[in-house]
Amino acid sequence: MIDFQRIRNKQKLLFGIIAIPVIIGFVIMFTPDATDTLLGRNNQRGQQVDFGELNGKPVTRDQWLSARQISGMIYGRYGNEYMERKIVDTLVEMEMLDEYSINPTTSDALDRLIEQIEMEALRSGVAGDQIRNVYKSMSKQDESRMLRFHKHLIGIEQLRQLAGMADGFISKKEAEIQFREENEKYEAEAVILSHTNYLPSVEIDDNSLKAYYTNSLSKYRISESRQLSYVTFQPTNFLAQAEAKYLELSDSDKVALLSNCWPSDNSITNQVDASVSDLAKHVISVQTNEFNGMKADEAATQIRKKLFTTPVGLKAGLAVVEAYSAGVDFQQSLQTTYAAKPALDTLEKVALLQNVEVKTTPPLNRDIPFVPGLQNRVSPSDVFTLSETNALIVGASALSSAANADPFFIASLKKIMPARDRSFAEAKSLVSEDYKKAESIKLLKEAGDKMRQSINDEKSLSAVANENKFKVIKLGPFDSAGGSIEGLDQPGLSEDIRTQVLGLEIGATSELITSSTDNDVTDHEVVFVVKLNGKISVSKEEYEKDFPAYLKQARARSASAGYNSWLQGKRNELYKFSFNAYSEGEGEVIVDDKAPELANKYFESLKVVPVVAKAKPGYKFKEWSGRVREGKMNATNSVLVIENSSVTATFVPVGQ
Repeated sequence: MIDFQRIRNKQKLLFGIIAIPVIIGFVIMFTPDATDTLLGRNNQRGQQVDFGELNGKPVTRDQWLSARQISGMIYGRYGNEYMERKIVDTLVEMEMLDEYSINPTTSDALDRLIEQIEMEALRSGVAGDQIRNVYKSMSKQDESRMLRFHKHLIGIEQLRQLAGMADGFISKKEAEIQFREENEKYEAEAVILSHTNYLPSVEIDDNSLKAYYTNSLSKYRISESRQLSYVTFQPTNFLAQAEAKYLELSDSDKVALLSNCWPSDNSITNQVDASVSDLAKHVISVQTNEFNGMKADEAATQIRKKLFTTPVGLKAGLAVVEAYSAGVDFQQSLQTTYAAKPALDTLEKVALLQNVEVKTTPPLNRDIPFVPGLQNRVSPSDVFTLSETNALIVGASALSSAANADPFFIASLKKIMPARDRSFAEAKSLVSEDYKKAESIKLLKEAGDKMRQSINDEKSLSAVANENKFKVIKLGPFDSAGGSIEGLDQPGLSEDIRTQVLGLEIGATSELITSSTDNDVTDHEVVFVVKLNGKISVSKEEYEKDFPAYLKQARARSASAGYNSWLQGKRNELYKFSFNAYSEGEGEVIVDDKAPELANKYFESLKVVPVVAKAKPGYKFKEWSGRVREGKMNATNSVLVIENSSVTATFVPVGQ
């Protein structure tokens, strides 16, 4: 038995760091149907299961299940599909561990457990009796699986070393260069011009506005909108009817309802003969914390609502039933009236006759995210499928017993406002605003081009700014990673400016760059020129403090990428998927131009294997079962090998 006392004497966080991934793996591996699911997946008609070929030898069932168990422990948290894709990688790793005679000891595995427990304890500071109980209840089989899991992980670390990837493919010098580049700071200066600077210079007259309006008519088109009218049947509006039903309930039904409403009150069932008002007094006297400081009538109202809206099992609350029944009655009356003479105001007329309150939505466009008043019940797209002859939306087809179920509702198309073009008079304020922006952007571009030309004539950025009374903004220090830039009061320009700076040599100035700072990306309402003044190298203190961790992470990333590439190569070299072709009925399947008894059973990944179904005399091919590429009814077909799989050709007598 494993000496878990060594672990218990350390921090008690095995459950969090080890048990969770292990349990995930166990759940995937040992659910009642897990093995059947695994061994039967993609194999037709209950035929024999094959697990592929590894290093020239068929993979055994035990090998596959062992690899699947380890994969579940490592990758189970990412989902069953991903975990199963990693089984072959684990098989190849197991083969390489065996080939290199890498056999970690039980002591190694326990040391690894202790190290991880201590690290997690430092991180979270959590410990408790729950972990002790996990240890005590762990079977020998579970202990064995856990140790096998950690031995495999230790073996992989050694395998990386033998594969020449213990420190990755990056030298200390390479990592230092990357570290210094990534942590270098930049200092720059920029002239940023906005179209708003030129708005006062734009002259406006009606002729110019009308010309702009005519050329931009689509911008001022009002899209089609619609309105709904609707009625809802709230259970709280039917409490009086529900009270009458409550008084008619049998004692057993009352007991069930009262117990469901106030399960912590053992004496509540003694109130079956009490009136609702007396019941409320009893509940207030018992549930003192809930109703403390509340007026008696307010508490009674809450109790009454709870009593008549609480479901019992599959039975909806009494007021919910009454509201639903009233809604169904209204629906039937409405549909009868509507069928006789369809009209968009039918719902409002029927509601008026029955004294039911009608609500109306605001005008709705196609691009609204929800329908106000009917959120999560009517989608905007539903509204635009309605017409005068198909105007109704009924809110429920069945009575729900859910306590939080939405109330019954019926909605009707009330009004259609067709799409139309705004007149110039209607749109004038919008046209004026857009025209001024467009003209100011033209002036902005002219000023920007003039500034760029001056810089091309070898004038300094500061000299150009002085000539034109532009402001030079000092920027930085800032890094290449992203985020805000010190000195820049327009955050939307940060990435555009950073991109330009990273491409400059010290002392160089960028081209004139246009950018957008609002939601209209078709307009570039800002231009800028930026100059790189200098770069600030990483300080000695920062280097000594941060570089060791950076080097470790860089090597780990490089090693992981290198190891994955190496493992993929070994997988392609050593592992082949199994593929079997079966026949049902009188016929056979030719696989890769070979008769069944001579055909290969194992193929490299992504191999396209031709299959041909040949019927015997008196029989004909019917269909394929399995993943064939050219349709299940084509006798001449092919299969793309991407996993262990099989196909079955079915043959039937001619004439059947």
